[in-house]
Amino acid sequence: MTCSVSPCLRPFALAAALLLLLAGCGDATPSSNAGKPRRVLDSTAQVEDTLEVSGTADQRLLGFLHARYGDNARLDAPWQDQWDDTEVEALRPVTRSVCARDTRDTDGQVQTLLAVCQTLDAAASVEPGRLDLYVLRDGPAVGTTEAPLLVIAQRLQGQYGRRGAPGTVELEQLGPHRHAFRITHGQIQRGVTLASRTYVAVHANRLREVAVLREHIDNSAARACGDAGKGCDDTPFNVDFSIAVGAADAVDGYWPLTVRSRGQDCAGPAHSYDLIAFDAGARRYAVPAELQRAGCAE
Repeated sequence: MTCSVSPCLRPFALAAALLLLLAGCGDATPSSNAGKPRRVLDSTAQVEDTLEVSGTADQRLLGFLHARYGDNARLDAPWQDQWDDTEVEALRPVTRSVCARDTRDTDGQVQTLLAVCQTLDAAASVEPGRLDLYVLRDGPAVGTTEAPLLVIAQRLQGQYGRRGAPGTVELEQLGPHRHAFRITHGQIQRGVTLASRTYVAVHANRLREVAVLREHIDNSAARACGDAGKGCDDTPFNVDFSIAVGAADAVDGYWPLTVRSRGQDCAGPAHSYDLIAFDAGARRYAVPAELQRAGCAE
């Protein structure tokens, strides 16, 4: 609309007209920027969004990326963007890329699992990267129109990794109809190097973190105690954890995980075996603290 005020209005009429003018132009409130996805670290069983996109499967996915991240988004290559860092209230340069995608049959529905990795430029060593995870599927077509693309679940701005990079993402099957994003990410805590694996699974149209396990721990970067005194322990340890997904005895649709540890622990050679079942009540795997530790085995 065009907003104008006649210069002939008397002062009181001018004030009233200005109020009406502002009310009429109030629709100019900034809308949500497609380049800044909503910062919700949550999942929902309700449809998050419906997009009218057309073309091949790849063209439809690209249309989704453009709607969420702007016209610079690419399906098969990284793109540069700006990230609204609400903690420091500033725009920061970020490199985004589709780091995992595939179509899977989940609970009888064909769904597309999509991960968008976001690497923050010039990040501090302890700063994690960001990860957006989506579950998409085609909605019902009406008449001759093309089926819309539905955003069934999303988990946005997940923090993983270090130096601004979220690590690597792959898709893995955890049960006959249970699929998950497998996120491998690293961290250093007080000289202890940690490599971890996190599973975020699709279940009942939700995205849920169902397991966090160590893949490796060592203290080769830790400082020697020297004369640090009591409580300091610089006994070297270096342990690898081999993780495998079973293929039988599913609980609530999830197969068990097996974990074998090998290497040198503080008290001697590390050699253990764990069978981890899914806890349907807690809606996650019952991972023992031993497989989430950041130091010597107790």
